[in-house]
Amino acid sequence: MESLSQLFYLHGIGYEYTKYNGEHVVFSNDTRSAALSCCGVDVTDQAQIDHLNILLDANKWLQLVPSCSLVCAEQPAVKVRVDKRKLAQQCTISFACVDLPSVTHSLAELECSGDYVFNEITYLELIFPLPTLPIGYLDASVQVADKKQQTQLWVTPKHCYQVGEQKQSGLSIQLYSLKNKAELGVGDFADLLTLVQQSAQHKLDYILLNPLHLLFCQQPERASPYSPNSRALLNPLYLAIDLCIDSKNNLELDHYLQSSTATEFKQRIQGLQYIDYSAVNQFKYAAFKLLYQNFKSHGSEQRKQHFSDFCQLHEATLATLKVNDTEFANYLQWQAHMQLKQCQTSARARGMSIGLINDLAVGCAGDGSEFLNQQSLFTDSAYVGAPPDPWAEQGQNWGLPALNPIKLSDNNFSYYKALIRANMENVGGLRIDHVMAIRRLWWCFENQQQPDGCYVYYPFEYLLAILTIESHLNQCIVIGEDLGVVPPEVKTALADKAIFSNGLFYFEKDFHGEFLTAQSFPAQSLLMVANHDVPPFFGWWQGFDLTLKHEYQLLDEQQLGQLQTERKIEKQRLLRFLSSCETHSFSLDSPAEDVYQAVTLGLAHAPARLFTIQLDDLDEQILPVNIPGTDQEYPNWRRVLSHSSEHILARHSALLSAINSIRTN
Repeated sequence: MESLSQLFYLHGIGYEYTKYNGEHVVFSNDTRSAALSCCGVDVTDQAQIDHLNILLDANKWLQLVPSCSLVCAEQPAVKVRVDKRKLAQQCTISFACVDLPSVTHSLAELECSGDYVFNEITYLELIFPLPTLPIGYLDASVQVADKKQQTQLWVTPKHCYQVGEQKQSGLSIQLYSLKNKAELGVGDFADLLTLVQQSAQHKLDYILLNPLHLLFCQQPERASPYSPNSRALLNPLYLAIDLCIDSKNNLELDHYLQSSTATEFKQRIQGLQYIDYSAVNQFKYAAFKLLYQNFKSHGSEQRKQHFSDFCQLHEATLATLKVNDTEFANYLQWQAHMQLKQCQTSARARGMSIGLINDLAVGCAGDGSEFLNQQSLFTDSAYVGAPPDPWAEQGQNWGLPALNPIKLSDNNFSYYKALIRANMENVGGLRIDHVMAIRRLWWCFENQQQPDGCYVYYPFEYLLAILTIESHLNQCIVIGEDLGVVPPEVKTALADKAIFSNGLFYFEKDFHGEFLTAQSFPAQSLLMVANHDVPPFFGWWQGFDLTLKHEYQLLDEQQLGQLQTERKIEKQRLLRFLSSCETHSFSLDSPAEDVYQAVTLGLAHAPARLFTIQLDDLDEQILPVNIPGTDQEYPNWRRVLSHSSEHILARHSALLSAINSIRTN
C-alpha cells in the first residue's frame, strides 16, 4: 500500500480537500485507485507500480537535467543533478540558436539545493548560474565528463505582460449575440469591428469576448463555446462575408445573397429571440463556398502566397481538422484569423490600451478534433467537473475529457504551449476559464459502477511558466477566472505572476453574507457585476431568473418560493451596499435601471484595474445566455440582444462617460 500511496502522490491524485462548507474531506484509497486507473495504470500490478515510482521519482535524479528546465529571467540559473562522487568534475552548458558562448563551472563550487539517495548513492541538485538570456524557450546541452544531455530552458519573466498601472474599463460580450447588420442571424467580426470603433469613442479600453473556439459545423445546434470541437481553431460562423476580399466582384455570391433562398432564410430568422444555428450554418457555409471558389479562381498570386504562409505557420493546428475538404477549412481559418486581427488592429489604432480579450475554455468535447488528435494525452474515462456545492450537492460532471497530468509533459508540453499561443494570437488579453485547472481539476469517473470523483493535481509551475512566457511573447495580459473555492497557493501564485483575478460582484461577500464594499476588490483584478453563468442584472433584480427556471420545470413551487424569499434578502443586502457607496435613495421597488446604474457607478470606484460592464446589462436583458446545469431544457448560448450596439452605447453615453471620469481620476 505504501508504494501505491507514493504513486498516487507522484501522479497527482489528490488526498484531501476542504469542501465549500468547511468540511474536511479525505479521499478513500478506492476512489484514488479508480482515478489512477483512468490514467491506464493497473493498480493491482505491483511490478508496474514499482516501475512507475522509479520512473517518476528516482529516475529524475539519474539525469543531469529534465527535458525542460525553469529559469528565472531576473536571476538565470539551471538546476543540475549529479552523483555526489562526481563533484570534482566540471559542468558545461552550451546554447543552441543564440549567439552566446558556452558556460563552464566546477561542480564543487556550485550551491546545493537538495539531495536524494537511491541504491545507496547520493545525488545532489546544484544551482548552475547562467548569463542573461532572452525570454522564451531555448535549447541547451549540459555535459559532465562523458555524460551529455539536452534540455529546453524556459526563461521566465517575473510577471506576465502588463499594460500599465492605470485603471481601465471595458465591455464583456457574447459575440454571437450582437445584432447582425448583415441580417444573417449571428453576430460576426464586422459587428465586432463596429463595436470596437464605438467602444474607442467612449474611451473604453477593451472588449472581453466569449470563447471563439471551433464548434461542430456538422452539428450546428451544439452551440456551447465552452464545449468546443477545438480550442486552437476559430469558429468560421463569426466570419463577416462583406469583410472578405473575395466577396468583391463576386457575381455568384451576389446572386446567392439576392436569391429566393436568401429571402426565405431571412424571413425564417427575422425577429427571432434565439439563434437558429442550423439555418445560419447552412446559409453561411454555402456563401463561404462561393468566397472560396472566387479566391481559387481569381485570387492574386500575392494573396495565395499569404494563404500558403498562413497554412505553413499554423500547420500543426490546421492538421487537427477532421474535414473532407482540408483546403476549404484552412481558407476559413485564414479568413477568421485576418478578421480577428483587423478588429484588434483597429482597437489599438483607436487608442484602446488592451483591445480584445479572448476567452479560453477549460476543456474540449470528447468527440472533437482536439481530443481525437491528442487522445494519448487524455485519460481513458475521467471527465472534468466540480465537487459538490450549494447549487449541485451531487457535484457536476461537465463531460469534458480530463488531461492526464503525466502525459501533458510530453514533447516539452508542446500541446499546452500551442494551445495558449493560439488563443493569444491577435488579441491583447486572455481570460483563462476555471484557472484552477492549471493547479488541480475535479475528476468525475465511475468506481464500481457508481459515480465518484476527486481532485487531481497538474504540473502547476510549468503551466504557469508557459502562461507567463507566452504572455510576453504575444504582449497579452492574462486573467484567471478564479470564482469558487480556490486553493490559497493558486491565488498567491497568480498574484505573484501579476495575473488578474476575476471578481464577480454577485459572489463577492463577507462572512455575514453582505456584499463587499467597492474598496475591497484588489488592484490586480477584473471586476464585473455579472457574467454568462449568472442572470443579467435586470433579470436578477426582477427575479425573472427564478420564474424562468420554474417555467422550464427546473424548480418546483416550494423551491421557487424559498428562492424568492432569499432573493429579497439579497436585494436588501444590495441596498446596504449602495448605502456604503453613499447612495441612499433606493428601495426594493426601485426600477432596475436606476439600481443598475448606481451599482455600476459604485463599483467603478473600486481599486480593481479592470472594470467590466456587460453589454447584456446595458441592453437591459432579462433572459440569460446560459443556465448552468441545463442542456436541452433552456436554449443556452442562443439569446440575441434586443438592440444594435450603436443604439445601446449611444443610450448609455452619459453612464459610460461618468464611469470613465471616475476611473481616470
